[in-house]
Amino acid sequence: TPEQVRAAASAFRVYVSAGPRDGDGDYVVDHSVLTFLVDPDGVFRDCYGRSRTAEEVARSVRGHMDAYEPLPAVDGQ
Repeated sequence: TPEQVRAAASAFRVYVSAGPRDGDGDYVVDHSVLTFLVDPDGVFRDCYGRSRTAEEVARSVRGHMDAYEPLPAVDGQ
C-alpha cells in the first residue's frame, strides 16, 4: 500500500518524491540511489551508494555472507 511504501522509505531513510503528472497521468519519481543488503532474517547489514565500486560491494557482501549466523528460533518459530 502507499502507506507501507512510505513507512519503508522512512525506516531506511530513503528520499522519494513523485513529480507532477503529465497529460497521460504518468510521472517521474525522484529517489535516493542506494542498494541495501538485508540478511535472510530481514536484518539490515549494509548500504551501498553510487560511489562504491563493484569490487567493494562484492567484498562487503561476501564478508556478510561468510559471517552470517541465523537468528535463534523463538518458541518453536
